[in-house]
Amino acid sequence: MDANHTDLLFHTQVRWLSKGNMLAQVFELREEIKLFLSYSNKVDLLSAFNREVFVTQMAYLADVFETLNEQNKKLQGLRSNVIVDTDTINAFMAKLQLWGKQMKKRNTAFFQRLTDILSEKDIKDPLKEEIITHLDHFGDEFKRYFPGINTEDISKRLTRNPFTCQMDDVPGDMQSEFLELKHDSSAKDEFRAQDREEFRVNMRGAYPQLSTNALKILILFSTTYLCESGFSTLLTIKPKAQNQLEVECDIRYALAKTSPDIDTLVHKKQH
Repeated sequence: MDANHTDLLFHTQVRWLSKGNMLAQVFELREEIKLFLSYSNKVDLLSAFNREVFVTQMAYLADVFETLNEQNKKLQGLRSNVIVDTDTINAFMAKLQLWGKQMKKRNTAFFQRLTDILSEKDIKDPLKEEIITHLDHFGDEFKRYFPGINTEDISKRLTRNPFTCQMDDVPGDMQSEFLELKHDSSAKDEFRAQDREEFRVNMRGAYPQLSTNALKILILFSTTYLCESGFSTLLTIKPKAQNQLEVECDIRYALAKTSPDIDTLVHKKQH
């Protein structure tokens, strides 16, 4: 197989993963797929599955994108915010750099399927360089999609944990509130017991400036998860067969975080 063909197969496999990590399933069932292709007389596809380099590439990509899918799940959920998601993304980008460094040393321990395929054999130089290049491009794409956020900015630090900040770093108009909060033992206990959003909302009365500063950061959309989940809910409520249905009230109920008091609402509607 020439270099251009190898590169084409490699990047074609990357595009498959836009529909999820079904490549892992294809890899696990590769022997059964080969039987099916043989019976179906699919000579071109069968020859690809019989090539060692093709199967090795597939093993590597299945490992990488299985990890990527796990990272994707961490970025979803109603409780995700800029602080948590930034830490998750930075950790994954650091992993990509680590994998690239280890691959240069021919260490494939981070890729379980690839290691099993190689069976204690050294990875060949062309494939090794191809994987290193792919990891570098992967990291560049992550930087493009997720611009860096300065997590050491004092506003972010006050949001993450105000009790570890120093007074000299806090803006002058917040220093008085900050000192009161830092020496409030009850607030420290509540901070440990509650999540960031709940703690900030509860502290708004006593510490309005610090709470407002934190909520402005926590309320930001760090991913499109909420938009996508809301759109999926809309498609469920309003299918094509009911395209004239007015869904404002229904979708408000479906997306609301507060559980409605159905008994009281029904009682008010009774004649």
